[in-house]
Amino acid sequence: MLQAGGRGQTGNLLYFFPSEQPPLVLKVYCFRRSRWREFWKDVSERVFEGKRGATAATRCATERLILALWAREGFDVVRLVARPLPSGMEKPALWLEYCAAPVLAKVLADPNRPPGEKLAWVELLGQALSRRHRRALELNDPRLVHEHGQIKHFFAQDKRLIAFDLEHGYRSGYPVVRAIGRELTGIADSLLRADGGGGEEFLRALMRGYANPPLVRAAAREATQRGGLAGIIRRLLGYLRGGKTDKTQVMARLVRLLEPEAGSPARARG
Repeated sequence: MLQAGGRGQTGNLLYFFPSEQPPLVLKVYCFRRSRWREFWKDVSERVFEGKRGATAATRCATERLILALWAREGFDVVRLVARPLPSGMEKPALWLEYCAAPVLAKVLADPNRPPGEKLAWVELLGQALSRRHRRALELNDPRLVHEHGQIKHFFAQDKRLIAFDLEHGYRSGYPVVRAIGRELTGIADSLLRADGGGGEEFLRALMRGYANPPLVRAAAREATQRGGLAGIIRRLLGYLRGGKTDKTQVMARLVRLLEPEAGSPARARG
């Protein structure tokens, strides 16, 4: 078992089947808190956050849908495996191909890896995000944006960043640029908090790879929108859940990095 869940039979379960070819993981979706709190989390996501919902069955359906979409569009993501669930399995579940690579967060925290290698991985992340975000805009499909974008949700394998943990997602009609802003905020915040002290250099590498300043600026504006009553309730719920990220400050740092540095040739020519 890769993940045993929490007390009271809460939290997803992950079962590892190493003898299969390729090795497989069975992801079993369970309620993640008390049933009463799960109910209100589901209401919050659907009514105030523009998401698909938080019940175990909904999360399973969402992940199946998003994994298939990303794969169809050519983006690196853990692979769904079509095979029957084990006999007697009553909870929603998916078969996934096992990935043995470390997550990007561990790569960046590894003291034995040279700084240049870490920056190269972050720049690669920026490139991957940029390609996927452009496609999300072309299709006007927020499901191509990672709802929980953080560096711990990408496997680093063979110069590829393979996304996982896609069980939450935005509903059709959610503003794509706003979703992009939220993913960029999550990625940037997780880079700033990464062990190993990359900090600002990681953000610079991310923006070098992303290479789309107009979209970053538009996403920054959207990500910090107040959003009326729904926005107030969304922020209150985030605070009650322990969220501490100041999205305005994080996105402002990204936007500042788009500006030429004082004394640079670009600034001098201006």
